[in-house]
Order: sequence, then C-alpha cells, then structure tokens
Amino acid sequence: MNPVVQLVRDGARLVSVFGSRGPDRAVRLHYLLDNRQPDYLSFEFPVVGPVPALTPILPAAAWHERELHETYGVPLLGHPDLRPLVDHAQSPLLEVSGEGVCEVAVGPVHAGIIEPGHFRFSVMGDAVLRLELQHFYTHKGTEALMEGRTPADALLLAESVSGDNCFSHAVAFSQAVEAAGRLEAPARAQALRLVGLELERLMAHAADFGALCGDVGFPLPATFTARLKESLLQASRAALGTRCWRGLCRIGGMARDLDAAGAHTLLQAVQAAAAELASLAEAVFDTPSVMQRFQTTGVLPPADARALGVVGPAARASGLALDVRRDHPSGAYRTLDFKVETLEDGDVLARARLRILEAAASARMIAAALDALPSSAVCLPAPAPLAGDGLAAVESPRGELLYWLRLEQGFVRRCHIRSPSFQNWPALPRALPGNIIADFPLINKSFNLSYSGCDR
Repeated sequence: MNPVVQLVRDGARLVSVFGSRGPDRAVRLHYLLDNRQPDYLSFEFPVVGPVPALTPILPAAAWHERELHETYGVPLLGHPDLRPLVDHAQSPLLEVSGEGVCEVAVGPVHAGIIEPGHFRFSVMGDAVLRLELQHFYTHKGTEALMEGRTPADALLLAESVSGDNCFSHAVAFSQAVEAAGRLEAPARAQALRLVGLELERLMAHAADFGALCGDVGFPLPATFTARLKESLLQASRAALGTRCWRGLCRIGGMARDLDAAGAHTLLQAVQAAAAELASLAEAVFDTPSVMQRFQTTGVLPPADARALGVVGPAARASGLALDVRRDHPSGAYRTLDFKVETLEDGDVLARARLRILEAAASARMIAAALDALPSSAVCLPAPAPLAGDGLAAVESPRGELLYWLRLEQGFVRRCHIRSPSFQNWPALPRALPGNIIADFPLINKSFNLSYSGCDR
C-alpha cells in the first residue's frame, strides 16, 4: 500500500499534494503530511500510470488533486470530481433542481474593491441548501513565474501573492530558501521576523473583527478598528520606514534593523491598540443585537473541519488545536511556550472571539520580543549558488502558509505555495446550509479568506 494512504488512514493530516517535472520532463508527485512531529513528512514518487485518488478517503485532498490533474494531467482513479479549477470553460457549475428550489448567482464581480469570485447558491425561500464556489478568475501563475529566477527575485513574487499577508509570505519563502541552503538567519533577525508576523496578525484580526461588526449594521466598531490598524501602520512607518513590512524580509535575515527608539515607538502603539481592542470587544460581545447575529450562525462542525483539513483561526474556532507556531516552530518561535487557543462552537461568534484572544496573545509576544532583542547582525550573506530542496511554514493570520521549493545552480527549479485560503475555501460551503442567504456576507467574512492567496 502507498505509505501516504496508510499514514492518512492512521490519522496523519494532509498538508498538500502537488506535482513537478524532472529534467526529463517526467511528472513527479509530491505529498506533504503532518504526523504530529516537529518536521513535516515529504514524499516524492514518479507518475508511471494512474494514481489512486486520496479524495474518497480524505475530502481535504479534493482541490489539490483537481489542480494536479488540471496542471499535470495526472490520472486520478476514483476522484469524484475532476473538473478544472482554473479553466472555467471546461468546468460547468452543477445544476440543482427541484420544486421550490431557486439558484442565486453572486459574482464574480462584486461591489467594492474585493477580487472576483463566483458563488452559486441553491435556496428554498431564504434558506441556503447548497453553495458552489468558482474561483481562480485572477490566477496569476506565480509558481511558474518563479521558475528560472534567483531566490532574491522570486522573493518579490512571494510578497505579492496576498498583499495583506505580504510579510508572512516573505518569511515563509525566505525560510524555505534558507532550509534548502542550510542557512540560519541571525538571532536578532529571527526575533524581528516574529515581531513582524505577530504585528501582521494583530492588524488582520483587529480589521476582521471590525468588518464583522460592519456586516451586522454596527459600523462604529468597524471605524474604530480601522483607526487602530492605521495607528499600527503609522508606527511601522516611523520605526522601520514601511507600513506593511514589505521589502524588510530577505534571504538570510532582514533588510533593516530596528533601533531602540523605533522599538519603543512600535511597542507603545501595539500596547495601546491591544488595550483598546480588548475594551471594544467587551462592549461588542455585550451587545444583544450583535450576539443574535453572530451566535449559531455559519457553524462549521469539528468533524467537517477535520475532514477538510481546515487550518488557522477557522480550525481553532471549531476545536482543532492546530498552530504552526507550536507544532512546527521555526526561528524565534522555537524559544516560546504558548497556549493554542481553541473554541468549540465553530460559529461566527467563535471565530470572532478567537481573533480577539489571538490578538491579545500577539501583543504579548511582540512586547516580549522587543524587550529582549538579541544583539547580533540582522542578515548574513547567502552562499552561491544555492541548491537543494527547502520546506518552511509559518502561521499567517489566516493559518498555515507553506512553501516548498527546489533550487538548482542558484535558480528556482520549482516552487509550490500552499496558502491557507486554498485549503479553507472548500470548507465555506459546509458552513452555509441551513442559514439564510442574507447571512452569507457575515459567514464569509468570519472565515476571511483571500481570493488572491487562493488564485496564486
């Protein structure tokens, strides 16, 4: 039996499935698994014929295997739905019919400035029976664009996969390159990376919480959290010369150091924002009209979250204690001992509460890191040419973000990006049935998935 199948049957978590081509252009199949050990398990096999699909025994593999089939033409035996993800012309939406059943199409063009995505609802009255997703309208081919580039050039592409999580992508890519080259960033750079990752999480969670309030007609918290996020962006600009930490991470460490004055500016802004966010959340959760909309809405049961391989806040709000910072720590996270917060209800309220808990934890981690920044260089030169395979993951604001890459003679031969949004989008339809269609924007926002991160 394929060892991957056996490990999955024994409870290993599927992280990703993807393909590559060798020098002879032959297709090779890659599996990444989490078997509750510090290191991920990586398997690579040549494709010599039809491959038994994992999806029938593990729904989390569905999109991965669809993408593998579309991109590399790998025949997957037993897969229930091999429609292409990117080529919509060859991927018709499933038709739903029946007495009293209507179909409601939303998108792909939406109001505001969000990116395109199509949602097809099957409803009876106001109640949602089924939701089908169709994404990849802005598929960028980022992985292919990286091929043949130097790691430094490819890093710029990694930063652009999902703009609001640009630092997470930069760190994950850089650490994958460092793993391939057996490099270790200086201790001070590792601490600064932790500060940047947790600051990105704090800003994302604050903004998401405010947006949830806005979706239920409570605009004051949305305005309030926008101001909090702006205060942190301005503090970053004052301390490091960039609002979103774009361009700060580089292979071998960080491009810029943080002096004592900058650290003080950042620390004051973080502590003030965290205190105000906690006070705001207390008032929001004490508002009956908000609780009525949040509670029992968009429930993702733990069994569904586990079967679909959900990661990040969505997983932890459904009782799954998964967090890269604890389970697969890297850099300065290896010195931390922190509790992974989980809640059990799996509804909008749980996802909102979890973000507040995690924002407070991020503020504490930032304060501790800034208080004890090691004295060292912030970047080491990388030897050239780099060669080898590298794998790295970080806990981005949306969850587990993973980069796998292969370097040959100093150039990227293959890079695979497994974003948390690609993993979590298939779970959204599981949280919709039984809710009214008017609650879809609220449920969707509570997952806060990235179109761009999915359409990499």
